[in-house]
Amino acid sequence: MRPVLDYYVPLSEMVQKARAAHARLGLASTVPLREAAERTAVTAWGRETFEDLLVVGNMAALGIAAPAPVRTHLVRPAAARHASVTDLHSLPEERPQLLRAPWILEVRRPELGEALFGETLALGGYTLEGTTYLVGLTLDGGARVATWRPSWTGGELAEGTRQDYSPLVEPADVAEWQDWARAAARFAIVYALLVEAEASPLRVEAGRQRDNPKGLAVSNVYLDGALGEAAGVVPASAHATGLIPSETSVRGHLRRQRYGPEAMLVKWVYIAQHGAWRWVRPA
Repeated sequence: MRPVLDYYVPLSEMVQKARAAHARLGLASTVPLREAAERTAVTAWGRETFEDLLVVGNMAALGIAAPAPVRTHLVRPAAARHASVTDLHSLPEERPQLLRAPWILEVRRPELGEALFGETLALGGYTLEGTTYLVGLTLDGGARVATWRPSWTGGELAEGTRQDYSPLVEPADVAEWQDWARAAARFAIVYALLVEAEASPLRVEAGRQRDNPKGLAVSNVYLDGALGEAAGVVPASAHATGLIPSETSVRGHLRRQRYGPEAMLVKWVYIAQHGAWRWVRPA
């Protein structure tokens, strides 16, 4: 059983606070993002320790990295679980739509044990000078910050998630930090592709006006429909081969598919979990 949180402030709420502080500062657009984020964090949360400033500074940067409202998805438990178990074998060859501007994924009811993956309750990201900064909130009340530098050329899913140094992480905790960065990047990619994939079981609905505070563009995300089916009737012609049928399960997965004139266009398609027959020799 997951422990109950005594106190939790959603990532979206902290980003909204940072955006309000940034607006009060009235900084020129020419101020570099790192400097603007640090000054915004101090305005919003006061002068904290260096380590605290690193955390809230990244939250501030997430909020002010783009002038448009931050895309925020409130992910229901079934949708989060489905993203966690969907197979994807390599990085896409271009950044998914959702990840092209600052974004936030978070659960609605962490006090009920909801999580995105593992013990991560919220995950956000923004990109600066070719590096994506992943910001997460965890069940133990902590915050995680990791860098991510994928090349978007179809490589390994863990590409670009190596973590080298952070004053927030003790040497003994580097392996755990590395594991979190890898898991966070994978969840972000799979989730973002599921949002845009054809035949995806995820349903994204724009939030009501009261759910969209200033500075955020909130959507609610659900899991719809059946996720799989059995293999069906064994084809009659199979019995003439001398082999016997054995049903196997194919996990739900994402597949890149070419289409259009001369197959010049590319889209992502979700293939639902399903049963399939394979033929084996009798024992």
